[in-house]
Amino acid sequence: MSSSLHLCPCCHKYEFSEIGSYEICPVCNWEDDPAQEEEPSYGGGANVMSLNEARKAYAEGRKVK
Repeated sequence: MSSSLHLCPCCHKYEFSEIGSYEICPVCNWEDDPAQEEEPSYGGGANVMSLNEARKAYAEGRKVK
């Protein structure tokens, strides 16, 4: 178990307790999914959107799914 914190890959405003924790970011609603972080264009893992789609949605003020 890692002691270093892991910044949300979607909004970069919340720190998860560890990489791949599957925690949900209270800022943007992104669920930390290591597969989607490794392949940011992949949708359908823990999140409906791909990480790329979620980043764009968050930047535009839309809901991250």
